[in-house]
Amino acid sequence: MSPPFGARIPMTDASSSSPRWRESLAVLFRQIGQIHFQRSALSGLAIVLALASVNLWAAIGAVFASAVALATAKFARLPRAPRYDGLYGYNAALTGAGLLSFFAPGLEVFGYLGVVSAVTALVSSRWVAWGRLPALTIQFVLAMWLALALGDALGARLSPPGCENGWTSIFCNVGQVTFISGLWPGLVVLLAFAWHDKHEALWLAIGAAFAWLASNVLDAFAPGLRAGEQLVGLAVNAALVGQGLTVFGRGVAVRVAGIVLSVPVCLALGAFAIPYFTLPFNLVTWALLIASAERKSAPQPARHAA
Repeated sequence: MSPPFGARIPMTDASSSSPRWRESLAVLFRQIGQIHFQRSALSGLAIVLALASVNLWAAIGAVFASAVALATAKFARLPRAPRYDGLYGYNAALTGAGLLSFFAPGLEVFGYLGVVSAVTALVSSRWVAWGRLPALTIQFVLAMWLALALGDALGARLSPPGCENGWTSIFCNVGQVTFISGLWPGLVVLLAFAWHDKHEALWLAIGAAFAWLASNVLDAFAPGLRAGEQLVGLAVNAALVGQGLTVFGRGVAVRVAGIVLSVPVCLALGAFAIPYFTLPFNLVTWALLIASAERKSAPQPARHAA
């Protein structure tokens, strides 16, 4: 997403002994890790392996999209530092996982994904250069809306698996950010994130836990809202808000406010039957970054934007 995630690693140059293919492979997976604000190839690899365990084609889609975005960035000679940090390809990678979770694999899907991946890499470069607000995952949201609008033109539709409405859904819904279902795959990616940054992983889990608790309370006292039916959407967005505001250095009060605010935003969009994906995360995070800007310097344009 858009400021740098984690400590920067010294850049290699033409005289480096590290093979170019190894650097490219690291960036390919780093782009996938940046879906969760993590400048980490290990986090990206954990996401791909966990996703492959439940949906091999979705994992292939994420890797394919990340590769196209990386190739586009290299061919277009986009600035190396953001490219090396994985900032140009995470929207593409998330779209790849999403498309192959909602559509059966086929030439139409991969053709659309290839175009989207190239476009998002180019748009991301301009957004990073602008640097006023992180790009987050708005390009993923727009790409998924367009895909749903195209409907049968992209092939047969699928129904992505969700999570059971129990406390274990906290871990499952962490994985649902990248369309990973199941307790153990979700727990694996959360532990990988904690290896990279325990604080970020904690707030990611806090967001998912709050959404689960809120959905149960609302179902008990306001059943008309049907919050339980939107548990995945609530949890994904609350978790990302918690992690994102942590990454951008906002205080505990702002993080809690963001997590809480994401729930009514999700419910409002859901009431109009809008497939919001991670739109609430984008809207709430942007709003709170702007609202808290006087107390915190603007985010640096080198990190990410999941």
